[in-house]
Amino acid sequence: METKGLIYTNDNCVSCYKCVRVCTSPGASYLLTRDGASSVMINPNRCVTCGACFALCDHHAREYRDNTDEFLRDLREGKPVSVLLAPSFRASYPKEYGQLLGQLKALGVRRMINVSFGADICTWAYLKYMEQNSFRGAISTPCPVAVSYVEHYLPELIPRLMPVYSPMLCAAVYCREELGITDRFAFIGPCIGKELETDTYFPESPVHYNVTFLKLMEALRDLHMEAEDASDEIEYGIGSFYPAPGGLADNIRWFLGDDAQVRVVSGKTYLYGWLGKNVNSLLQQKTSFELIDALNCQNGCIEGTAGEEGHYDEDAALYSIGEIRAESKSSRESSPWNGSLTPAERLKMLNRQFSGLSLSHYLRTFTDRSEGCGLQIPTPEEEDRIFREMHKLTEKARTINCSTCGYNTCRDLMIAIYNGFNDKQSCIHYEKEEALRIERLFSLDPVAQVMNRTALESRKISLKYCRTSISVVMADINGLKEANDGKGHDAGDLLIATVAACLSEVFGQENVFRIGGDEFVAILLDHTEEECVVGIRKVKEAMAEMHVSAAIGYAYRPVFDCPMEELQKLADLRMYEEKKQYYRETGKTRRVLSDTEPGE
Repeated sequence: METKGLIYTNDNCVSCYKCVRVCTSPGASYLLTRDGASSVMINPNRCVTCGACFALCDHHAREYRDNTDEFLRDLREGKPVSVLLAPSFRASYPKEYGQLLGQLKALGVRRMINVSFGADICTWAYLKYMEQNSFRGAISTPCPVAVSYVEHYLPELIPRLMPVYSPMLCAAVYCREELGITDRFAFIGPCIGKELETDTYFPESPVHYNVTFLKLMEALRDLHMEAEDASDEIEYGIGSFYPAPGGLADNIRWFLGDDAQVRVVSGKTYLYGWLGKNVNSLLQQKTSFELIDALNCQNGCIEGTAGEEGHYDEDAALYSIGEIRAESKSSRESSPWNGSLTPAERLKMLNRQFSGLSLSHYLRTFTDRSEGCGLQIPTPEEEDRIFREMHKLTEKARTINCSTCGYNTCRDLMIAIYNGFNDKQSCIHYEKEEALRIERLFSLDPVAQVMNRTALESRKISLKYCRTSISVVMADINGLKEANDGKGHDAGDLLIATVAACLSEVFGQENVFRIGGDEFVAILLDHTEEECVVGIRKVKEAMAEMHVSAAIGYAYRPVFDCPMEELQKLADLRMYEEKKQYYRETGKTRRVLSDTEPGE
């Protein structure tokens, strides 16, 4: 089982390729075959932890890691730990919120701080930075997955990322610098990707643990603890609405007015496609938006990648966070959350509230992580070679685009194969053609390169209910014994292959069967007797050009309503008559000196 990276594949994988289909990061999901079994694994250097694969996998073959176990162990050992609570925690568990905080307190958590306060600082920092640097049309950065995607796959957009800490990090920095809290910080939230903002991946981060809702709730329920209700600390404003889709946009408009244009782009599939299509307009600052609110999850952090399954199927959490937002507003004249103030007055109050903070302490940098994440594009010659190895010889075969392999097009799979992410066995067209090839190997006469007697018996069975017209053509090579005796078996084999090629060229390889040393039968369906006669004439003409010959006889029925053996016997008799004529005309003797009729 793969164990690297935040998201990994367990032993349940059956290679259904659903994860490949939804994976937002090229090459993050790749096929690995070991001991004849294949699984779709994850490349941690390419995975941005979008979590799309979790929702699609019916086999529960994807798992993730966070710091819940380490968090609980350190609490048991008495280490000083305070928690930062995602704004969506209360919205997700409105009835249990106080009890859950009480349990955390009983486990040894020292302080509990709602990150909604950090979201308020984040909003202030955004507006401050935008004003001081005339920075418009930036891409928001509270979502670590969206940031990771840009760093890995669109590094040219790094200059357009808003260089401000996420609400979690804003809260942590404030608690460390302004409140003097020296405890280890644990973030409790619904996002696997928040691990990317802990000190493990982001050395300057004051946050040590990423504790996800799913794993924390599993652990707390296993403890069966009873505890008194507790509450979070520090008053906060409408930063509590950040987890909702467009929550940041709502906060920006609160201070800039409803006319402020903030583009909300959310959803794993849509967001990254949108960013890719709008690279130039974002770089050239042609957008009229104040901000691009970029969210990996369609429903924002209310949805999350590590929330409890089925917990967000309804909009209860969204209703709850709306209520929290309403509660967060204040009637105090000096409060930036006073709805009776104008946006300009609210912004003035916001700047006054955080006037003691230094903006530079809440700014961050980003890293170009694109090395090794690009796709190598094959040359036309390499492309053709891979397609041929996939048994895709025609343009039609190369554009089937059935997506069974998990890729949108056959060309996408071909490129994945070229980059080592997948192999040709993922292609159902290849598997079908390979099965036919193997079947043909078992059904093919190695010398004549036409079907063998086994294939003939299979064909007879398949024709059991056939009622079309049918012809059975029998052919017997002339001079095979002389060729074998006089020139050796290589010459005899060449004679066999030459006659077989003439028959195949006219009747089709799949319709010609070698049933003896020098004997062939061809089965033709759905045609007229005249077409059969013309076909035999073409075969003889082809043989004459190659300086070989064979005795040929046929039997025709407009409807296949008699036993195959009866048709074969009639064709054999006619072939025998032609054979006798060959010996009379050439003066040669038969290899078996007998005047008996076939079958006697």
